[in-house]
Amino acid sequence: MTTMTTPAPGSWSIQGRGVRTGLWALWIGLFILGAIGVYLRFTQGHLPAGYGSYVPWGLWVALYFHGVGIAGGAFVLGAGGYILDLPGFRSRRALRTVIVLSVAAIIPAFMGVWLDLGHMERAHRIFTSPAFTSMMAFNAWMYNIFTLCAVVAWLLSFRDDREWLKPVLFLALVFSVLFPSQSGAFFGVVDAKAYWHSALLPMVFLTSAITAGAATLLLVRMLTRADESAEEHEAAVRRLRLITIVGLCVYFVFEFAEFSIALWNPISDAPAVELVLWGPYWWVFWIVHLAIGGVVSLILLASRRPRLWAAGALLVAITFVSARLNVLIPGQAVAEIQGLQEAFSHERLRYIYRATPMEYLVGLFLLAVGMAVFYIGRKINRAVETRSATNTRGAA
Repeated sequence: MTTMTTPAPGSWSIQGRGVRTGLWALWIGLFILGAIGVYLRFTQGHLPAGYGSYVPWGLWVALYFHGVGIAGGAFVLGAGGYILDLPGFRSRRALRTVIVLSVAAIIPAFMGVWLDLGHMERAHRIFTSPAFTSMMAFNAWMYNIFTLCAVVAWLLSFRDDREWLKPVLFLALVFSVLFPSQSGAFFGVVDAKAYWHSALLPMVFLTSAITAGAATLLLVRMLTRADESAEEHEAAVRRLRLITIVGLCVYFVFEFAEFSIALWNPISDAPAVELVLWGPYWWVFWIVHLAIGGVVSLILLASRRPRLWAAGALLVAITFVSARLNVLIPGQAVAEIQGLQEAFSHERLRYIYRATPMEYLVGLFLLAVGMAVFYIGRKINRAVETRSATNTRGAA
């Protein structure tokens, strides 16, 4: 009879000088390469980008939805665990880490969609003169209300009383559940796009947000082991690993349901689904999404070695942007009017979108921004915690 082995205490984290050096080297590389992309964006506008009139949303918009999904998913798990007093989530220090992670994910997401705008200087109009019948305006306001509630909860977490902390957390938690599903509704209400017009899409977006958020939070918790006791740390890692595995399985069940229904009828026409599976974007689905983000990640997360869990979580956090791309791009790549593509001939009047090097470089810059915001937020956390502890000892 075989017995389950218990991982050694030190294996539950991935800290060390080598890890810190590697992260710094990674950040410097991302920032330098990303700065090149941002320079090209500001000096040459949209010309180096691959999107056009028929496919106006590309990689940056996918990163935007992926970023807000991670922010919402991580906050749901961290704040929900704190409210329910679950092992691994009950400390305020862990809660502040979750809040910083959510803000670090949502800021580069906003930057991505801002860089995608044709007139970036007009971005403020969605707040100064909004039309709330627009799903885009509704989402933008909801994201910012969530961010405001998260910041207020962060400030309250340094106070001794819990009178206001949990109510504010609960309000932010409601928004963090709403806006990933609302992102799916953003596409689902578009009647003209048959591929997007699906009642299942909000649940698909919510599930992918929880999965990617759990994976990102799992990786962060394994990198920040020194912030909590060994028992709390292990409890958080176990729970987040399980949530990531279950989330992956549920997401692929939803995806199978969506695709199988579209393809089951032999006389039905599902060109967008065929583009996902067999078109120019086939490698995004079969290699990045299914093979690496699904099979490989599940194998790593199902292993008995906690350090492999971190690798699996990293793969999920990165490759699940393909889930957004598999919704975003094929939905635009099918003409609403037959023969429209053949009617006009121009480089910007094409239904086939391929991200350009400039777009990828800007994506690396957004990742570097997210890492920098998280690092600065952690430093601020520690500084305020130290000051609060000093004031408490002085008062005593």
